[in-house]
Amino acid sequence: MVSDTLQGHCLMLARLKRSRRGIMVLSLKGCEALAGAAMTILLARIMGPSQFGFFAFGLATTTLLAIPIKNGASTLITKHVAIAHEAAGLHQAGPMLAAGIRLSLLYAAAVLAGLWGARVIGIENPFVASVALVGLALPFMCLTGLWEGVLRGSFQPSAAIMVGTVLVPLITMGLAAALGDTLASQGWQIAAGLYVGTVAAVCLLGALWARPTLKRLFPVSPENRMSSAVWIGHAAPFAIVTGLLIFNRQIDVILLGTLKSEEAAGIYRIAAQAAILTTFGSQAIVHLYAPYLATTTADSAPRLLSRYLQKSVVFSIAFGTAVLLFLFLFGELIIRNLAGPEYLDGYPVMLILCSANLLSAANGALVQALYMQGHQSKAAWIYAIFGAYTVAANATLIPIFGILGAAIASASAIILWSFALRVLACRTLCLSFFRLAPKF
Repeated sequence: MVSDTLQGHCLMLARLKRSRRGIMVLSLKGCEALAGAAMTILLARIMGPSQFGFFAFGLATTTLLAIPIKNGASTLITKHVAIAHEAAGLHQAGPMLAAGIRLSLLYAAAVLAGLWGARVIGIENPFVASVALVGLALPFMCLTGLWEGVLRGSFQPSAAIMVGTVLVPLITMGLAAALGDTLASQGWQIAAGLYVGTVAAVCLLGALWARPTLKRLFPVSPENRMSSAVWIGHAAPFAIVTGLLIFNRQIDVILLGTLKSEEAAGIYRIAAQAAILTTFGSQAIVHLYAPYLATTTADSAPRLLSRYLQKSVVFSIAFGTAVLLFLFLFGELIIRNLAGPEYLDGYPVMLILCSANLLSAANGALVQALYMQGHQSKAAWIYAIFGAYTVAANATLIPIFGILGAAIASASAIILWSFALRVLACRTLCLSFFRLAPKF
């Protein structure tokens, strides 16, 4: 009887702790949404569509370049740190992180050498210049992605969100507000410098926050050191799948800047940034559930896995619907007052992308469950197919319809790949399509 009572109290305390953590994660994701949108709007308003377009192009391209590490390897680190945390076995997580740090810095150095080499030989294209300057943040972005993975894998989702997505836009926005006159007169180069400095500072802070776990993972003995080839073999599927996802969500801005104008890219960036708010509910759930999904398999605990996924879907849809309704009612007013009337052409674009993102949010944490349980290679094929579709559709529709063409192309791709991923996940994890209940 006493044992049952104690067990009941432990379960109750665990649920209370998880609820508090969930509230904190959701609050931080809301802060992330506001900070990211506010930074974009403030910079766009200070610099104007043309100068902001150059900065947005450099930022979008640098984000793509950081994908293999900041998003792909980060997910790999999350998985193995979570497993090591539960099993108290650090032999694989430590060597994997050490190899990741080494190869991340080599990768960033190679990319920067290529970009600045192009500048040295006389390529004066302003878009190349914007990528070269904003790209100085690349090594710090890569390391921050690894620290984010360590924090998330050690069941610290709030710290991971702060380091990964909240602090950079908040600090950049504060600096931009303080240096508004300088930004307005000297343009996107100053904005790029502020952004690079901010990313470097947050990278250092992330290392300090992850220090307790890093001390347990390091040092790695020479006999346990992981070779570059082995690490790449582990990381490549995660890098490919997350890279393709972000590529699919960034290529429309890049193609608009290339095929249309930097002004069109700037307007579209504002709309796309606002539309991402629809997905923040599902992103919050992913941050909270990732380590649990890494240690809960469809074979050992099918009902527990199903329960995680069902809750994630309900929350993601509810949050996304509320955001879509809010932006439908007040989006035009917000764009006019915050970004300026010159950005109003982005309002219909925002609604189109919001609608597609809401349908994508209906998957909840389903795709993350695929990654955490080792099925990321299957998901990569879907993203690759629809990545090609996204490029072709944007390249076809942008010259005809401009920013509306980009919105239609990207929205259709989001809807199609979300449906395909749900089919794949349900078949792989043996779940029903609508209720996500176990089939056995």
